Amino acid sequence: MFRFHKTLDVLTLFHAPASTASKRILETLRSSPTAHKKSFELDVVEAPTVPTPTQLTSILEFIGKNRVGEVVPGARSEGDAVRLLKVEEAGRKEGGGGGMVRPLLVDWNNGRAVVGGDEGAVLRLLETLPGN
Repeated sequence: MFRFHKTLDVLTLFHAPASTASKRILETLRSSPTAHKKSFELDVVEAPTVPTPTQLTSILEFIGKNRVGEVVPGARSEGDAVRLLKVEEAGRKEGGGGGMVRPLLVDWNNGRAVVGGDEGAVLRLLETLPGN
């Protein structure tokens, strides 16, 4: 008899290795009981890589488009955010600065995101993954 296995939820962490908050969130994700049960697949995307425009659209739908400035400081709209991220990515490749907020954790399967280093929010997201 064949049995179909449930696919794992994919969580993406947009991570800044130099950030204490980002390192703490990454450690929380790796050491959580949910991680030990293999309830999700963790994809770590390190700076300077930024979300694609399609990913950014999804992230803003998850958290609410009115919170765009929390993800990309200085952005007032989705279009602003896309433009600023392109500038950030180009600037980082040339050694410049940028401003996307990291850590940014995205649960693509369940349409949720946690912006910043709120460890409690990350733990709540993990605890409410389907199958836990």
